[in-house]
Parts: sequence; C-alpha cells; structure tokens
Amino acid sequence: MESELLALGIAYKHSRPYHPQTCGKVERFHQTLKKYLAKQKLADSIEELQAQLDTFREYYNNVRPHRALGRRTPAQAFAARTKATPVRDGFKVPSHFRVRRDRIDKAGKVTLRYRSKLLHIGVGRAYAGERILLLVADRHVRIVNDEGALIRELTIDPKRIYQPQARS
Repeated sequence: MESELLALGIAYKHSRPYHPQTCGKVERFHQTLKKYLAKQKLADSIEELQAQLDTFREYYNNVRPHRALGRRTPAQAFAARTKATPVRDGFKVPSHFRVRRDRIDKAGKVTLRYRSKLLHIGVGRAYAGERILLLVADRHVRIVNDEGALIRELTIDPKRIYQPQARS
C-alpha cells in the first residue's frame, strides 16, 4: 500500500500509537456506531450484523445531518468538495520499496519485515532509543536519523535473520 501511494505522490501517514487523541474524529464515529448497535437487537449471525451496519452506514452518510458539516450529510459534503488527485504519474516503484519510521531498541537493533521474514538489523547500542527512518529499496536498506544523517547502510542477506554490523 505504501509503495503504491508513494508512486502516486501521496504521503502515507500513521497516527501515534496508543494516542487516541490524534484520531478524534474516528474515535467519535466509533462512539456513535457503538451507541447505535447497543440499541439494536443482538445480531444472531454475521449476516444480521452486516445488515445492521449497512443500515447505520446509509443513515449516517445519507440521512442524518451533521452539525460540523453545516447541517449537511457527509455524502452532500463529500460531493461538494474538489477531489484530490495524484501529483505524479509514470513513476516506477522497485519491486520492494518502502519508507518506515521506527526506534532503535535498547540492544541497538531494529526489526524489518522483508519478504515475510522478520529480520533484525544491528545498528549499535550507541543509537539505542533513537528515532530513525528506514529507506528500503529491494535488498538495499539505509537507516537515517531524524536529522537526516546516515547511520547505517546495508544490503540484506536473505539467508540471515540477523543482519550484523559490518566489522571495521
């Protein structure tokens, strides 16, 4: 997903883990949905639950006016907006490409899932706790700190789970 969005020039952003305040609108929607479901007859099957959810979605998006939207429905507000479009086309993403933010653990390692394997990359205890950016292009990995300084660069050895630091 990240690679496809990046190829179109779309920034893929995550909210801060365990920090629901950054997702206030989504949390408020979940509260509304839970209140609605609590008033419904308990569903006896997945199909019944899906029917309840479909009814809620139709009401929420097309019938119920929202104060935050000037008493319009979400469907009306969405239809009135100019739609964003990708900013670039023709960009070819390598077969395995991604950008990921992480933090180096206290042992001086960072994990990276590559081709369904969880790899451990040695960076060094001196960097423990530091926030980093992993830039992955096929087997080539660059680890950069928040200031943009290159901490480590390596080519993944797919035969090894632990990617040790190079000996100097």
